[in-house]
Amino acid sequence: MGLPEKFISCDWGTSNFRLRLVETHSLKILSETRSDLGIKKCYQLYKQQKELSQQAFFANYLLAQLEKLDLQAVGKPYLVSSGMLSSSIGMQELEYCKLPMAFSGEDLISNWIPMGKDLDLLLISGARTDSDVMRGEEIQAIGLSDYLPKSGRGILLLPGTHSKHIQFNDGQFMDFTTYMTGELFEVIGKHSILSASLEELPWSPLFKDIFLKGVKQGVDNQQMASLFSIRANSLIHETSSSENYYFLSGLLIGAELSHLKDRKETVYLAVTGIQNELYQLALKSFLAEARIVCFEPQIIDKALLIGQRKILETHVK
Repeated sequence: MGLPEKFISCDWGTSNFRLRLVETHSLKILSETRSDLGIKKCYQLYKQQKELSQQAFFANYLLAQLEKLDLQAVGKPYLVSSGMLSSSIGMQELEYCKLPMAFSGEDLISNWIPMGKDLDLLLISGARTDSDVMRGEEIQAIGLSDYLPKSGRGILLLPGTHSKHIQFNDGQFMDFTTYMTGELFEVIGKHSILSASLEELPWSPLFKDIFLKGVKQGVDNQQMASLFSIRANSLIHETSSSENYYFLSGLLIGAELSHLKDRKETVYLAVTGIQNELYQLALKSFLAEARIVCFEPQIIDKALLIGQRKILETHVK
């Protein structure tokens, strides 16, 4: 049968929801709708009622959001979902696919769910090792694999609230580790004794030295001994709260990246915005630039859609 001319992309994370009607070949976004009703909030609403099953409750929300897209003349639409919809607090729980996993994504566990109105939902599992799990990032990694070498080893970095470092070799994702860098930064910055000593200001090259000082101490595994120095420096040396903010950022990013100093693989960085600049600065402070590849923002922005299209290719015949 081949791929349809268009498909519907569902990206349903813990905190946010997004539906996009996509032109399959070009990945051009034809229409889009978003909300802040993430999986966690939707599950809480489901638990507060008794009329609908868990699957029906999530399906109803999806169908209501689909009405906001321009689906005229689409034909039979295929809805591809990645992220938390296949978790225990989502529509239907799927087991994790165990690594290694091919760049094609063919190893992922999937299930077709009829949604009515001549609509089928392709639900995709997450991935796991013996000690770690992820749901959602694996689809982004599959999309980015089009830009990774098909032979040899490397490490793909996906910074975020829960950063993923994914090791690959000869066209397969072999292993990964999760770093709670973003969440730790928020917890320390908003809920610890250090919060009064921190102030977020827009990034400026003026903060580069203090940021890299934090990176060095993190890479040298001094983060536990360095955290309280933020408060001490405020009291003793009158270090500004904005400098402290970027020192903490460097400290945690350096700690996350520290294992790379003892490895020899090329590192592939996939993140946009200010995090791109900060992670590049951190990596270049202790790795040779020849070992660092930074993806362009347009590639990162389309990675999820590329991954979903590749999944669709393996399931629509």
